[in-house]
Amino acid sequence: MPVFIPPKGLPQNIMIAETQIRDILKKADCNGDGCLSKDELKKAFRDFGSKLPCWRAKCFLKKADTNRDGILSNDELDIIVDYALTRYKFNK
Repeated sequence: MPVFIPPKGLPQNIMIAETQIRDILKKADCNGDGCLSKDELKKAFRDFGSKLPCWRAKCFLKKADTNRDGILSNDELDIIVDYALTRYKFNK
């Protein structure tokens, strides 16, 4: 399971950001199986405010779906969380 190690210079509220990201991903899990399908991933990216949620879902499935089963498991979701945290805009 990937572990997020914040780069130097990120503010202390990174744990709040991680919680918010995980909450959006959990909310997108419509069937409650703990995994995200492509449609559920599109919903998550819409909730993140993505302008191209379908494209982002397709790209992330290609990148993060390590076992190529078409869904993202909890371990694979960590890849999305890590990606989002490195690009999250913090108020300093």
